[in-house]
Amino acid sequence: MTFNKACLRLTFTIVVFSLLSKTATAQTGKELVIVTFGNSTTAPRKGVNQVYAIRIHDLLDASGIQNKVINSGIGGSHSGSVKDNDYTKIEHGMDRFEKAVLNHHADWVTLNFGLNDAYQDKGIGTTSRIPVEKYIENLNYFISQIRKDNGKVIVLTPNPVGSKLDRFRYERLTQYRKAAKSVAKSNKTYFIDSWKLFYRFTRRDPKSIDSLLPDGTHPNDIGHKLIADAIVKIIKRAEN
Repeated sequence: MTFNKACLRLTFTIVVFSLLSKTATAQTGKELVIVTFGNSTTAPRKGVNQVYAIRIHDLLDASGIQNKVINSGIGGSHSGSVKDNDYTKIEHGMDRFEKAVLNHHADWVTLNFGLNDAYQDKGIGTTSRIPVEKYIENLNYFISQIRKDNGKVIVLTPNPVGSKLDRFRYERLTQYRKAAKSVAKSNKTYFIDSWKLFYRFTRRDPKSIDSLLPDGTHPNDIGHKLIADAIVKIIKRAEN
């Protein structure tokens, strides 16, 4: 009986110590650095209370995971360089990649490009700002460089566009969705199909996808929540 009591006390001590150790680890563990790299669907935006970068931080923080989220989204950005297409005269993906992503030595980077890459400035039947082959090349480059710095990558497809935009823009964008999926598969990296995410959520909504895209292109707060939830799910599984 004395021996059994001693065993029970020892077991209880081990369990308590284990729980305390886990708590201490959660409180003093390494801070995850996460960079969200993309265009206006990533960047802070008027009319959206919390873009997904903010939501990622809050969700991980609530789970006890110390983190810092850096929003490196810029409105109008495509994945290439201003030399490739200067319709929007800003620092595009390739132009700012080093300072906006690599210099942060992030543990995780999300890549969310495609809407501006696919856009046809001269209308139906014309070329996109960044040809799909170049889009693929750019994503592959981002992934390779992030991995050299030991970062993990989550590739997102561009979100779909709503009925306010011409059908030909929707159809061109599907090529970039497929390309993003192909890049993620060939690199064996984490992947979120925003297209599927949005359509699955709105399948019973009479307004369908338009309920998430007030202007036909940019997600509202619900859309950003869907993206944030999907990203956090991946990170938590990988980090636990």
